[in-house]
Amino acid sequence: MPRHHIDPRFSLILLIGLLLTPAFAVPSVDVSVQSIGSCTAERYYIDVNVTNLEGFDLVNYTFNITIPAEEIPAYSKLTRGNVYVVDGNGNPLYYWVMRRTSRVFTVFFKVPRIPANGWVLVRIYYGSDNPYRRYRKPAKLFVYWEPFNGLKDYPHVDTGIFDVSQSFGNGELDVSRGKLVTNSTISAFIFSTSKEAELTRLTVDDSYRIVFKFRRKSDAQGLESYPFYMFIHTKVGGWDRYDYIGIKENSDSKFHFEFGNDWSGGSETSTRAGKQYYLGEIAVSPEGSTGRIEKFSSGEFIGAYTFENRGRFGNREVSIGFGQANAGWWGTVNLLAYVDWVYVVRYADYNVEILRMGAECSFN
Repeated sequence: MPRHHIDPRFSLILLIGLLLTPAFAVPSVDVSVQSIGSCTAERYYIDVNVTNLEGFDLVNYTFNITIPAEEIPAYSKLTRGNVYVVDGNGNPLYYWVMRRTSRVFTVFFKVPRIPANGWVLVRIYYGSDNPYRRYRKPAKLFVYWEPFNGLKDYPHVDTGIFDVSQSFGNGELDVSRGKLVTNSTISAFIFSTSKEAELTRLTVDDSYRIVFKFRRKSDAQGLESYPFYMFIHTKVGGWDRYDYIGIKENSDSKFHFEFGNDWSGGSETSTRAGKQYYLGEIAVSPEGSTGRIEKFSSGEFIGAYTFENRGRFGNREVSIGFGQANAGWWGTVNLLAYVDWVYVVRYADYNVEILRMGAECSFN
């Protein structure tokens, strides 16, 4: 397959100098885009500079950029299938379109090397045939990638978050249409009771982000409960050490986001959660961990909530998994949630700057 070198001679430049941070949320921008006029576009592109803000080389790191749909020329021509990414010499890069909604576009890509405090040029193509479909491989981008294409064996792990931890029973975990379905019945009397399972393990020898897309489907149960949560867990001196982030139904049947940890002996609860879909993130390093939830409805970003704690995991191996729980008294809950995917990515500090957007085209 021939490489597509970046050649600006036949390109119409549409946009220069838009700076975006590497985050899931849609940045606030005010940019006017020039008309393409008589240009007959063959394909469209977005040129970005990725700048390494660390004092060391970034080798085989994964980066992402989120752009508001209204700022992308001919956005209707951008589909998940026709996006591909190349470096400054036209060499294909591994990539993944995390989302393409009517409001935002987010793409991930892996760069072989960025020198300390240096930068590289990356071009994102769309709107034409895709010669590099075989590079659309999320598994190449992440330390761990689970798209839930099929049901696997998820071993039980007791995190110590709740008084009693059980395994999910037969039929309580399933995969349907590329989503993990967690559908459990949990009875609790005196002690809070959970059902927990492990996805994978990770040695915390660097900074990582554990990111997951999920949705609550069960209605209010009338008991304090957790329709879904993600956790990291390890043992330190025989004691449980954990962090988790999820949705909690309080005793008044209101749903809130919660991030809890064993270090403070408590949890932090935020603004109300609904039935929209969410992107959850647990950031963990040897020094500590934080949590973040982003809330969306019909592809529209509604808000983000961040939690922090002082938990330290050192260079220990942690379990990454999920659970549901009944924290009420003398009652039974039926909890249902869907999980689209989970990934773990090695994190570094960087900036992404859009240099230009344009079209490679001929003129009438």
